[in-house]
Amino acid sequence: MDTYNSEEEQVQAIKQWWKDNAVSLISGIVIGLAVLGGYRYWTDHKQTQSQQASEIYSEVLAAVHGKAEKTELLKKDFPGTPYAGLAALLAAKENVDKNEIDKAISQLKWVIDNSDSGIQHIATIRLARLYLAQDKIDAAEALVKGVKVAGFSTAYNEVRGDINLAKNLPVQAKESYRLALASLTPGDQRYAIIKMKLDDLAQANAVMPSVTTKDNDK
Repeated sequence: MDTYNSEEEQVQAIKQWWKDNAVSLISGIVIGLAVLGGYRYWTDHKQTQSQQASEIYSEVLAAVHGKAEKTELLKKDFPGTPYAGLAALLAAKENVDKNEIDKAISQLKWVIDNSDSGIQHIATIRLARLYLAQDKIDAAEALVKGVKVAGFSTAYNEVRGDINLAKNLPVQAKESYRLALASLTPGDQRYAIIKMKLDDLAQANAVMPSVTTKDNDK
């Protein structure tokens, strides 16, 4: 304001600035308040949704009857919460136990399409195993091909080993199992299982030359 020659000119300049900028200034304030209010509403809504979903999921875990209905309620009304994905994973496991494989596949696909990354990877690995059990090797391979996730590297590499074994690719299978073991210690639950798969492959390779020799002698 030092550039103005008098206090009256300063006042007039302020009035003119307000006249020129009042609309945009007020609009900015209104928008800012709306955004703040919207954010608060959104966070409150998310918190309420999460709490309601948590209560329903607890009912799923405790229920003897009506689990399927409560699971579908979570999937329908609370798909953005982790509880919907966890309930669908549980439903898929129960479907497998009842040999309802198609239903289990449907549940796992829903988890993959709707859940966050952690639960999504669990569903992907389980679905790949289901496909392998059905001898759908290409479908299983397509699910896990190129996936690299630090927290799930062991599980993915083990499944890749199983896929390579099913494809009669023992060299690739051994490499996948070795990669799976690399991130484990002997005390881990999966270590002994994967190590046994690797040892079985080594024994099979050791036996094959003698079998071939006998065949040739005949």
